Amino acid sequence: MTRRRSTAFYVECLLLTVFLLALTAVLAQLFSAARTQALEARRLTDAQRLAQDISEEWYAGADETDFCQLAGVDGDGGEVTRTGPSGEDYLLRLYTIQEPENYGRTVTLHLEVLTEERESVCSLEFVRYWPD
Repeated sequence: MTRRRSTAFYVECLLLTVFLLALTAVLAQLFSAARTQALEARRLTDAQRLAQDISEEWYAGADETDFCQLAGVDGDGGEVTRTGPSGEDYLLRLYTIQEPENYGRTVTLHLEVLTEERESVCSLEFVRYWPD
């Protein structure tokens, strides 16, 4: 009878160990996915704040030259590095496209926010009409 009890005990310990290992594997994957989502959310929040700053500079400028001075880029676009609210550095790629209208022109600013590793976080467009 003692042998039967000890075998049952060992089987129960083995099953409990397998269960705990499976639970640990599931929790590790869960926490890994949560960390990845948190990083993505932080980067999207930073990108939104940086895009808001660029948008304000775009609509505050009297023309493209004024905007380029405010944004710190050359000519009709370029790249500029800015630090997000979380402290991470981002590369902002900017360029403009002009479309002539009857009494002025419509200018579209294309903004792409990239991480330091050159991974695209988001891409946005801002449109503005300037009279002649």
